[in-house]
Amino acid sequence: MADFWQRNDDKEVTLGLSADAQEKFGAIKFVDLPVVGTTLTVGETFMAVEAEKAVLDLESPVTGEVIAVNTAASEAPALLNSAQQSDNWVVTVKSA
Repeated sequence: MADFWQRNDDKEVTLGLSADAQEKFGAIKFVDLPVVGTTLTVGETFMAVEAEKAVLDLESPVTGEVIAVNTAASEAPALLNSAQQSDNWVVTVKSA
């Protein structure tokens, strides 16, 4: 069960919470996302989530530099519960 969906576009990868993760975590109440310019490494923690069923740190499935962050999700974490990828994405990364 993967926690993220991935959309690949050339050398950019957008990550969002998968339907499986949404079901596993329950309603998202708080999220701590990285800032643009942060370097992610596969397997290293890059975001924290507080939800009704879990409080956890999530590991990056990709390596690269964060080039975009869904700041709306930081302000309204419930967006991450959406089935719409346009709402529940968390970061876009430029692949290393």
